[in-house]
Amino acid sequence: MDFQISARQRELMEAAQEAFARRLRPMLEDSTVEGVRKIRRAMAEQGLLGLNMPESCGGLGLPLLDTLLIIRTLQTCAPILGGLAHRTSTGAVGAIAEYGTDDQRRRFVEPLCRGELGISIAITEPEAGSAATAMKTKARIDGDSVVLNGRKQFVSFVNVNECSLVYCRFGNSGKASDIGAVIVPHDAPGFSHSRGTLNMADELLFELYFDDCRVPRSNVLLDGNAFGKLISVYNAERLGSVARMLGSAQASYEFALEYAKERRQFGRDIADFQGIQWMLADMRVKLDAAQMLVYRAAASAQQTGLPVPLETSIAKVFTAKAAKEICDDAIQICGANGYTKEYPLAHRYAEVRGGSIYGGTLQIHKNMIAAAILGRDNSQWKK
Repeated sequence: MDFQISARQRELMEAAQEAFARRLRPMLEDSTVEGVRKIRRAMAEQGLLGLNMPESCGGLGLPLLDTLLIIRTLQTCAPILGGLAHRTSTGAVGAIAEYGTDDQRRRFVEPLCRGELGISIAITEPEAGSAATAMKTKARIDGDSVVLNGRKQFVSFVNVNECSLVYCRFGNSGKASDIGAVIVPHDAPGFSHSRGTLNMADELLFELYFDDCRVPRSNVLLDGNAFGKLISVYNAERLGSVARMLGSAQASYEFALEYAKERRQFGRDIADFQGIQWMLADMRVKLDAAQMLVYRAAASAQQTGLPVPLETSIAKVFTAKAAKEICDDAIQICGANGYTKEYPLAHRYAEVRGGSIYGGTLQIHKNMIAAAILGRDNSQWKK
């Protein structure tokens, strides 16, 4: 196995950094919905959306590893850029690219790659968090339409995106075999959403409401017995989120490193103190170890088509913990300054803190790892 970044991959990362410096940096000041959509369109012009989407759909057709390298690079530049690259590459659109019809790819994947469309993902419900298969949102076919009833929560970017991929039930057995997915435009009759609740990273999370929400039957992605298929693609989304955590951890490490070389106390740089040196060394070790695990999980997709679940969970568990510790140490090195919101570290920490929860909590992923290495069904459902 080659552990080095190739010359081509380095060129891709440098091109992303150049696009940020030349085109995207001045646009970050406008954080309104329209401002974010302008950034999205500009990123499309720079070839930074739909990174691993098929070229036939307007994407770049990059391998998953190359995609994660670019997402990580953009995340170090600015979190909104990493988020947009992730959501338009390893996000919900991946399921449409993998399982959608030609018509669905034309209507949703192609405009997404052009920066004209965004797709959120709606899985979690009030009584179905870690127990995702306990979801109650239902869909029924009615002629040329599909009608949805139910509720989702903790859905991000709903105010910016134009539609959501909604996991829902097409049957009444109460089993995972009922579960499928529907692409729901946000202007569909019977659809509404909350005003949003701010999380620690100042990102709005929305509740979605479906009250006899009616969309064309052609928007049904999978109509049951599909939870396994959806989750297999969702592992790529998990790695996209992990790449963002890596990017924020890297940015925090680099910020603290430079600060330690410039900040003086007791008449010398604080980088001269062994206590600070050990902290920086530990941060670098964790960063390098995390990236190797993420790269391994991404590389496995080149052989199997999709990331190996075990390797994905291992990368997620280690990186989420390492990123928290790196960002926390960066704050500590910067002292009271690091604790203020005038420095970027508080926001970076708040971002990576969510990585231990979304995409499956660390505890759920540890259960999955244990089930794989023991070769046992590790169901959490009460017998």
